[in-house]
Amino acid sequence: MGNEWKPGDLGPIPTDYSQFINSMASTMEQELNDLMVMDGLPPLSMDANDESIRDRRRLFVAIARGVVRHLADNKDAIDIRLADNTVVQPETIRTEGL
Repeated sequence: MGNEWKPGDLGPIPTDYSQFINSMASTMEQELNDLMVMDGLPPLSMDANDESIRDRRRLFVAIARGVVRHLADNKDAIDIRLADNTVVQPETIRTEGL
């Protein structure tokens, strides 16, 4: 696991998904695919040349970026309880691509 939250992004080249791979957005896409298959529906198309793929991934990137930005902007709301019941708050939240 990394030490930064990577929401994901889409580059200017419509078929280049290198900024999407291994991101929160790609995990969301995989979870949707898994749920569809579990319900007996066809799996998601992953054909990089299909324009609808970019539309779907744009939605996941927007959601992931919003979640990460919200967490970073509201880090004071995050409490981490240690084994000795001490509560600490993060000073920073590292993100990639925001």
